[in-house]
Amino acid sequence: TKGIILNRPSDRMMDDDVNEGLKWRVWYGGDVQGLDSLMPDIVCLHSLRSKEAKEASVTVMKDIQWTSFENAKKLVKKGVASGPEDFWLVAGYAGWGPSQLSGELDRKSWYMCATDSQTLLKELARQSKGVDPRDGGLDTWDLLMQMIGRGETADECSGSFDDLMLKEWSQANLVKFDYGEVGLAKSPLIGGADLSAGTVDQIMEEAA
Repeated sequence: TKGIILNRPSDRMMDDDVNEGLKWRVWYGGDVQGLDSLMPDIVCLHSLRSKEAKEASVTVMKDIQWTSFENAKKLVKKGVASGPEDFWLVAGYAGWGPSQLSGELDRKSWYMCATDSQTLLKELARQSKGVDPRDGGLDTWDLLMQMIGRGETADECSGSFDDLMLKEWSQANLVKFDYGEVGLAKSPLIGGADLSAGTVDQIMEEAA
């Protein structure tokens, strides 16, 4: 089973080798085959309605398709898309082995709900306009929890140790540093930022 995270925009930008001068904002889709892996898995979500765009894409749900980065760049080059702002470039994905996801659902590790394309597109557009990557997508999670009637649960979890660790991870991996680099590595062994003992101790004290 394969899925992508949709609430983790980053400060990282990718160059465009087809359309000179354009840059594409990267969204963190999961810890499998991200940009720092040998074989990155990149998809570009969009809601373009032209025949040419649809022929180059795979339908996810009504009004939402995905295509490859190469196809997205070509659509921009041809004028079918106006630019990178017509896409959400997602690098990496979340993966589950056989029966793993169903087991997590049985353990109530996930809240399942139905959605529609307009709700999803509206939220993606909101995030594109300047959501702070340091938040780790928690504002979106809280919003969706409120929408499905789980607001009380979201309020109880707010400011928890898990939330603080997610924000620390986001700071290290999604946010541009003062010298212009962005982490976005899935492991310290391949370039990810280390958490010092002092930082972890501070987080635990704040969560207590």
